[in-house]
Amino acid sequence: MKFSLHPLLVLAWAAGTSFLAPAAESAQAAAPNGDASQAAQVLSSPDGRIKVDVGLDAGSPQWRLTHDGNPLIERGALGLELAVDSFRGPFVFERAERKANDSTWRPLWGNLSEVRDHYNELTVTLREAREGGRRFQIVLRAYNEGVACRYVIPTRSGFDRVTITRRLTEYRFGDDRPIYHNRKYEYGTVTIATMSKSEGCVTIDAGGGRFVALTDADRADFSQTAWMGKKDAKNTLVGSLTSPAEGKTPFQTSWEVVIVGENAAKLYEHRHVVENVNPPCAIADPSWIRPGEAISQVRNVQRVTAEVKALMDFASAHHIEYVEIDHSWCGAETKWTPEEIAFFAANKSKFWDDKPEWRNNVGGNPMAAAKGWVPFRPKADSGGNFVDLDVAEVAAYGKRLPFPVGLCLYVRGAVLREFGGEHPAEEVFSVYQRWGVAGIKLGFVPNGSQKNERAVAAVVRKAADNRLIVNIHDGYYPSGLSRTYPNLMNVEGVAGDESEHSIPADMKSRHDVMLPFTRCLMGPVDYTPEMFKSAKTHAHQVAMLGVFHGRPSIRGGMKQWSPGGAGGDENEFVNKLPGLFDEMKVVTDLGKYVTVARRRGDTWFVASMADGQPRSYALPLEFLRAGVTYHASIYADTPGKPQTMHTNQVVSSTSVAQIVMQPNGGHLMILEPARPPVRQ
Repeated sequence: MKFSLHPLLVLAWAAGTSFLAPAAESAQAAAPNGDASQAAQVLSSPDGRIKVDVGLDAGSPQWRLTHDGNPLIERGALGLELAVDSFRGPFVFERAERKANDSTWRPLWGNLSEVRDHYNELTVTLREAREGGRRFQIVLRAYNEGVACRYVIPTRSGFDRVTITRRLTEYRFGDDRPIYHNRKYEYGTVTIATMSKSEGCVTIDAGGGRFVALTDADRADFSQTAWMGKKDAKNTLVGSLTSPAEGKTPFQTSWEVVIVGENAAKLYEHRHVVENVNPPCAIADPSWIRPGEAISQVRNVQRVTAEVKALMDFASAHHIEYVEIDHSWCGAETKWTPEEIAFFAANKSKFWDDKPEWRNNVGGNPMAAAKGWVPFRPKADSGGNFVDLDVAEVAAYGKRLPFPVGLCLYVRGAVLREFGGEHPAEEVFSVYQRWGVAGIKLGFVPNGSQKNERAVAAVVRKAADNRLIVNIHDGYYPSGLSRTYPNLMNVEGVAGDESEHSIPADMKSRHDVMLPFTRCLMGPVDYTPEMFKSAKTHAHQVAMLGVFHGRPSIRGGMKQWSPGGAGGDENEFVNKLPGLFDEMKVVTDLGKYVTVARRRGDTWFVASMADGQPRSYALPLEFLRAGVTYHASIYADTPGKPQTMHTNQVVSSTSVAQIVMQPNGGHLMILEPARPPVRQ
């Protein structure tokens, strides 16, 4: 068989039916003018290690991807399925355009203070072979860190509007490879053949020590992609859209991104390719966006002015940049219906008999603080919260502290008009800006469908217009929007601390050490650890702040860290941990342990976590600057106890640190250049 390279794309030819001709082993594709040189298209990464071939076999477009000459993704299909009036093959090659980019951009928070956006790009315009055939394009980008692919239907395509129901891109592997993803905590326990449909990105052991991860990016006007095994093709993964995606031409899909690592650790180091394929920052002056940690009022104080001020004092003393006030501060999370009010009135316990103010606190108004007791939900009698809060006063107080602390407020997505509620986000956010609020935490945001993804992007943009940072909680998954709107500083989209009660005991810590190589690849993670729970050591829980990408958010901690609490000297790691780093190095034995070393200036912050087994390994400190002596402040697990033990050492780039962790344990190091003694 002679595989003649030809950059083509196949789309559906009937409503709901895809046209993808079976491969003919003896067929040879040719360019329409007979020039074989036009038929071959190969795209290489800037360093030449990654190569993408795109070709045509008997009218069927296919692609393959290699790394250092080794196959990563074997020859598989490309294409789109449209709802109606789809393209019909065969197709002819019209033109190919190439360009290269090598630039840098500067994030305001996260793993890297400067990101190199270095790629080679190929755009191919294709046309139906018949007279008057319509046009479309395929765009490929090859980075040193991976490959991105998107489909484009231009203005002069023969379509005014299109509805895309499915992408046909195949990710074929040589055999049935192990799979790692968050759905059902399938971390190496399943293969392509046995995996469940993913909720977000999926990581594949590609063999030979190499790993790839599949995710989507630049999804602000598209539907979210999940991944699953293709039923009629062995060893093959395909993407599945949450909903059809439609638009006026020119219209483009989101990017399908293949992150490539010569080992699993490199996946996390290479994850910035997700932001790279997103549009650059759209905020004219983003200088008001302040990186750093957040602590929630939950498990710390009531929603009372004096108590929240005390939490702000605590945050300032520990160099925590934000305090979040969670649900109930403005009353019930949603506006109760008359039927819900009547049900609660008829079924409430005696606790509420002397608290008639509850009726005034179930209106779902996010622009006024509640007064008195707030019931949680119409059919949840317990869980009421007391509110006596002056939001503007608290916000102003935080700004006056020696280490300023910004105030963030919870908003249930359902009350905003963009998500079906009655309050326009612009109106709500302008009130918050007038109060001096620093940010919002959006809860239960509808997501996944194109409509919902558009709404999320619009709300984040409107928050930026009012100088509000954003934390999106619950089921939304990031796709690099934080590059365009860096006020989107954190996203849950993970079974974090609130869900730990439902995670199998033997999976709790393994989930933690797998997140950098699964969910974290998509974007920032808000795990909201509560310091300090008994299931994991203190060092493990603090290490989450040093391992996961995004603004670290803590639900509990004030009581534990205060004098007499469970916390110890490891608070130094929390106090000094910056919100923006210059460099990152990752070490892992996948599923067993992870170490992330991140540098800010001359100081390294090294955080390690173990799974449910004791782990011990040597960590060469060769990432340190040669010839420089460092002071190492080390916080390790205390054998048989959750607390840490603190030691100090002098190290250099030739030193080897011994990382020893208990089951569900952790290890922390702060490595600072030793200062010469001051002469008297």
